[in-house]
Amino acid sequence: MDLRALKTFEACVRLGHFLKAAEELQYAPSTVTLQIQRLEADLGVSLFVRDGKRVIVTEAGRWLHNEASALLKSIGTMRQTVSDIAAGDTGSVRFAAIEPVASQQLATVIADFCKTRPKVELTMEVSGSRAIAERVRAGELEFGVCSLPPSKLMLEFEPLIEERLGIMLHRNHPLADQESVTASDLTGLTVLVKEPTCIYRELWETTIDGAGRPPFSCMEVGSFFVIQQMVKAEFGIGIVPIYSGLEQEGSLVIRPIADLNPVVTIGIAYKDQNYLGKAALLLMEAIRGIRAPNPTRPSGC
Repeated sequence: MDLRALKTFEACVRLGHFLKAAEELQYAPSTVTLQIQRLEADLGVSLFVRDGKRVIVTEAGRWLHNEASALLKSIGTMRQTVSDIAAGDTGSVRFAAIEPVASQQLATVIADFCKTRPKVELTMEVSGSRAIAERVRAGELEFGVCSLPPSKLMLEFEPLIEERLGIMLHRNHPLADQESVTASDLTGLTVLVKEPTCIYRELWETTIDGAGRPPFSCMEVGSFFVIQQMVKAEFGIGIVPIYSGLEQEGSLVIRPIADLNPVVTIGIAYKDQNYLGKAALLLMEAIRGIRAPNPTRPSGC
């Protein structure tokens, strides 16, 4: 069944005249007549009864008009939806990012994106770098913001920013008055670190072991927020990325580690941009904006 003929038929019934339908559709009157004749031949029924210059819709024609109207409306909706998806105005995006990049760098980017494209169904997960990379490879995430994935996963990786580790201290801590901290300054202290699968924990372990670990004790804590609250309660010091936003209400400070300077590159990991939807590509482009210098970060970080 020809959709153009159905559209012509719907217009003829709605407007009550072949000539008016021809004008609306910008067809020649003969084209409208021919399309109706072919539709009737295809269905094997008469859709109109000719009464001189008048045409009257038959019972079969009335039923077909109801069905055709619904079908044409559905097709119009499908076309609009496909067009919106192609433009990135709708669709779905699932991605993940590590902390504290997610809260300190990406939260406002995601909020602005959602305001601009409210019809896009966006899911943002917060996880560790390893898990993110594996899920991107498995196709469960469109992309991830994480550290460099293992080469065996065969993912593309675009570097965005360099994260440096620092020491989170309470304002009252003796080391808080120093511009920077050395590894030897940690002797005898309780150091709060993330879980072993965290890229920042891995970076810390690799760096401190390479420098010759001073005698301090470590306590594993699975959340930067919990580390923040424990340091605020004046228990221990925290190993965290250097973000001024983590220096809560002026009660905490983060000092760089002068003699170690541990650095990790954070970027966007994905399989192949050719398989990503427009909304995902637009979100990735928005996230690339965090490459710009961040005035809230300490100089040199």
